[in-house]
Amino acid sequence: MNAVFSPVAPQDVEDFASLYVEVFNAPPWQDGWSVPVAAERLRSMASAPRFEALGAYQEGQRVGLVLGNGERWVHGWALHLREMFIAPNVQRSGIGRQLLAEFEHALAGRYQNVYLQTGSRVPAHQFYASCGYAAIDLVSMRKRVEV
Repeated sequence: MNAVFSPVAPQDVEDFASLYVEVFNAPPWQDGWSVPVAAERLRSMASAPRFEALGAYQEGQRVGLVLGNGERWVHGWALHLREMFIAPNVQRSGIGRQLLAEFEHALAGRYQNVYLQTGSRVPAHQFYASCGYAAIDLVSMRKRVEV
């Protein structure tokens, strides 16, 4: 079964909220998302400047999404890949790899680099590494803000 890839407009990104919930409530993440909260997250990402998104479809059904936004650097633009998710029933079929390659192709000439964050112990880490992404010398840090 072949996939079709198509740009996703900011106003349409929340149509992927149910798929987001299906993916990120399953192992290994088991996050506990609801559709309204996932839709809010996707809408907030879509409101960022230079929003970019590409959807994957099979037989008219949404099966994947990759999205990010651009940030200006001194010598050009970089894209921060914010989310990528593929329906569990088509994971490991090559659709994710195709979706990412199509997304990168669409970005070529407009962005110099693509940056992303992922967990070091989740399957996504190996997936991105196999697609040519390499660890860089950055540290993610967090501080809980309490009142």
